[in-house]
Amino acid sequence: MEVNVTNENMDYHAVAGSGMELSIVFGEEKPQEDKSMNPIELFLSSLGLCIAAMLRKYCASHDIDAPEIKVSISGDFQPGDEACQNIRARVEIPGDWDERRKAAFMKVAETCPVHNTICACGHVDVEVA
Repeated sequence: MEVNVTNENMDYHAVAGSGMELSIVFGEEKPQEDKSMNPIELFLSSLGLCIAAMLRKYCASHDIDAPEIKVSISGDFQPGDEACQNIRARVEIPGDWDERRKAAFMKVAETCPVHNTICACGHVDVEVA
């Protein structure tokens, strides 16, 4: 998988090898009315969306009625910090689930590729061409 990012002034544009696109406006002079996320918010959103997608797939494949899945992601980050620390995910799937089912939901949530990347990825190689 490859994603290519271009930047002009405060406009950032990403295009994935699949053809999907994402654009944000980022910087100190970002207009207040612009609601695009900053890169850290996108990072946390990616984790939450991935967890929700894995749980949705699990529920569908096990014929579990779960009309709504909510995932709240938080992390300790302040501008200037080296990294987002203490990332927490809270999953809500309305229903009367026993402990066995809740444990299954947690195990499925932890199979999310974004989660696994955060937990397993060490060094990121950066090359300036």
